[in-house]
Amino acid sequence: MIPFLLIHLFGTFCSKLNLLRKYKLLILALFAFLYNLNGPADCSAQQVDTWFMADRAVNSPASPPYGQLYHLTPLPPPNGTPVTTWYDWVDYEEQNAILEPIGPYSAAFPIGYDYPFGTNGVDFLNPTGAIPGPPELRENPIDNINFNPVLYFDGNADLDGVGDALVFESVTRGETTVVIVFKALGAGNTAETQRLLYGGDVRDHPSQATNLSLGVSENNRFSVGRTQDTSPDFFEPGKIDTQGLPTIGVFRRDTLGIGQEELTTRVNGLPDISGIRSHPDAHRRLFPYNRIGAHFNSSDPNRNLSGSIAEIFALDGPLGPNEIQALESYLAIKYGITLSADPALTLGSTNGNIGYTYVSASGATIWDPNLNTLYRFDIAGIGKDRYDNYDGGDNSTTLDDRKLRYNLQQRISESSNIEARVTISTNNNFSTGNIDHSRTTINGSWFGSPKDYNYLLWGNDRGNINEQFTELVPGITSRIGREWQIQKTNFGTIPISDVSLQVDLNGSDILLNGNCDLFLLIDTDGDGDFTTGIINQVSSTSIVAGIAQFDGLTFEHTEVFTFGYGDNIPPTASNPPSITVCDSAPAPDPLVVTDEADNCGIVNVTHLNDTTDVNSNPETITRTYRVTDGANNFIDVLQLIYVYTTPSIDALADIEACDSFLLPPITGTNLTGNQAYYDAPDGGGNQYLPGESITASGILFIYDETGSIPNCSDQQNFLVTIDEQPVADAGADEQICGAVA
Repeated sequence: MIPFLLIHLFGTFCSKLNLLRKYKLLILALFAFLYNLNGPADCSAQQVDTWFMADRAVNSPASPPYGQLYHLTPLPPPNGTPVTTWYDWVDYEEQNAILEPIGPYSAAFPIGYDYPFGTNGVDFLNPTGAIPGPPELRENPIDNINFNPVLYFDGNADLDGVGDALVFESVTRGETTVVIVFKALGAGNTAETQRLLYGGDVRDHPSQATNLSLGVSENNRFSVGRTQDTSPDFFEPGKIDTQGLPTIGVFRRDTLGIGQEELTTRVNGLPDISGIRSHPDAHRRLFPYNRIGAHFNSSDPNRNLSGSIAEIFALDGPLGPNEIQALESYLAIKYGITLSADPALTLGSTNGNIGYTYVSASGATIWDPNLNTLYRFDIAGIGKDRYDNYDGGDNSTTLDDRKLRYNLQQRISESSNIEARVTISTNNNFSTGNIDHSRTTINGSWFGSPKDYNYLLWGNDRGNINEQFTELVPGITSRIGREWQIQKTNFGTIPISDVSLQVDLNGSDILLNGNCDLFLLIDTDGDGDFTTGIINQVSSTSIVAGIAQFDGLTFEHTEVFTFGYGDNIPPTASNPPSITVCDSAPAPDPLVVTDEADNCGIVNVTHLNDTTDVNSNPETITRTYRVTDGANNFIDVLQLIYVYTTPSIDALADIEACDSFLLPPITGTNLTGNQAYYDAPDGGGNQYLPGESITASGILFIYDETGSIPNCSDQQNFLVTIDEQPVADAGADEQICGAVA
């Protein structure tokens, strides 16, 4: 009873005076002989004591210092840099992760974090073999998790089996919550042999504490190991195969009294391990030192982590369900992980989000799984949010307060699932990661109460990515089957707008349609029916290597979008040359249109109509041809046809006349007024007009023409025979007598 009274008095004293926890550890050491560290005595306000992020404070301490946790500096070093210190972002009580010390552990950490079991009690930790190497900062498209960098641990970096590791001393040793974002394959089936994420087994165990090992065991399961100086050891493998995909692992430890502790885990929102462990040492405080990446003194590459860690939270108390939900939501959006509450314990990466509500730091819903259960796959988002300090309501203590202390400024995002197709960025730059501060920031303040939040999330229905020919809007000839829905929420600030989107259509046959345009189709009424309501169409900015980009987009809450092949650009063609014809227009011939073209390459030319001006010589006929592409866009081209009527000349019979012939008027129909007689065909030779006399025999041609090209003409000919008039000579008058002989 006395030990627990002391614990109670110490806890009250700590909460009243707000002592630093490092002094608390010194005081606890004085109490150790009374209660052998039975149970936790932390000043527990369920707050973040240790916070490691691969995108901040790597090899450089957090700046500016002293608790300004909302800053986003310093950025990590370049890709490939060995990591010698992973600085604790909770910088006013740093518990930095460092390389394995060459000397005793007791001299490797800041004052106040001394080994609590005496100056010689750490000898068993001193390295007995090769010292682990440093992990490597990876910030590149292959290793990043949703555009965020990671620390990569090579389990056999120098081919000596020692691998890579960092170590830190923690004051979070009683009831605790540890959250790790990792990507790794598992191995091992005991506390000592699973590939280590956090904690680690030691060669010899002190009697005053127990070891915690969080790792990835065989079949890629997030697992818990507990070891101590008395047997048996404890190992509980998870039930969920993380498949080597990015994973949010949550571990929570509650002590229930002497000899009992409750251990629970969660994997990407799913409850996994849950049980009460009974052991004489179960209630003891955790070992003060934690390895990241490899067990202490491990020389077996199968026990070492070969994979990535992006972020670690260590909290000095068991988080409640609301805080866990907020923390999982933050990490899911930052790392593109689809959460789920599927009772069948199927990962969201496989079966989508079944019933998990994403929340902001303030607890507001930012992804409602019941809005439309079809769009539950590959959830991702961009957003800005901050979880600071929340008063639990009891002003006499801080033990009921919540201080998760996370900051979100995710400005480019995609789902980390294999099926991810869509990436959205706050600007049109998709070539750099989220730590690129030249990328447009998201509106919102991290100050005030409650804090602003601003989110744009999306998920899809895992429909077919190949084209379909149903549910089309005008101008769209095909679309992919998959659809995405937007959930857009914000508080206290201007909503996210003017974003850019890329979609990876490699493997989709919709890109086999030639040079036609690809459109982002946005169903504004959100019912997912692209034949109803207003459907906005946005033409792609570019399509490069199967990736289409769209810029200047502002989505609204519940809108549904997909991608369609289509053509809103009419084909091109020139007006055919004008023609002149005689008497009647030729039959329509689409082949007279010779330069038709279309951006999609498929056109059809048809005769539309003819119109006339009802004049004559010429009559102008306007003939219209319609050039239509595969999306029924068209252009009309015009051909002018000038029609001249051919004159018709009445024929004349051959003429025989004495001495001369007076040419008669020329008669006929459709005469031009220029009709005349000629002594050569086709208007050749000498021209004679009606009324003129012909005095010589010959063939005369009556000819009339329109004078157009082609020339419409008529001609008649006749023979004119001019006979010379005979002259009789009667002689002179004579007077004769008698008879005339």
